[in-house]
Amino acid sequence: DLGCGTGISTRRLAQNWPEASELIGIDISPYFVEVGKLLLSLQPKSTNEGGPWVSTITNDNRVSLFVGDIEDTGLSNIDICQLQFVAHELPPAPARKIVDEAFRMLKPGGQFWMCEMDFEAPAYAAQRANPLLFSLIRATEPYLDDYADSAAALRRYIADKFSITTVVAATGRHFALVATKGNEECIDDEPGVLNDLRFGLDGSYLKEDTHLKVWEDKRDEK
Repeated sequence: DLGCGTGISTRRLAQNWPEASELIGIDISPYFVEVGKLLLSLQPKSTNEGGPWVSTITNDNRVSLFVGDIEDTGLSNIDICQLQFVAHELPPAPARKIVDEAFRMLKPGGQFWMCEMDFEAPAYAAQRANPLLFSLIRATEPYLDDYADSAAALRRYIADKFSITTVVAATGRHFALVATKGNEECIDDEPGVLNDLRFGLDGSYLKEDTHLKVWEDKRDEK
């Protein structure tokens, strides 16, 4: 789990993939990693269960969190590399270096998983078209314009390295990407296939935007 932060995505991987033997989270911030380790040791309950935390956390001995450079992890022979909500925090060049490192560390047949903001989705496109609103968002996301302008090129860069890359609409504002590394022993397994399944035949984005408006409350739906 590249750029794991406090391990939220790493723990989610552990929950969803009980058959995985080991899950490694790497982040450059020692503060995030220490918080993640502390949460695993404290195992706080969620507020729904009378605890203090947003969601219940249980320790999992398969999960390890480390401080490290995700452009140069030193790892190899990995089945799955995940990059979730990291690329929009970076200029284009480091994002490509992370893709290169993921490709290097994966075993043949391994997969690169990526989830990110999609500025081709109507909801985010509308936000970016509003100069005042987007300037507020950029206040905490300094590379967001760079990411928005280069996201399509990054997906193409991934597709040119991996054997098959598929992109789908994950939410009304985010895409999910799965790229499979080819079998190096198969000369017919050439890279470059990009299956973009985010849009329907009429050009519409295939996931509805279900994000709450600022005046809405999930509790009102009950």
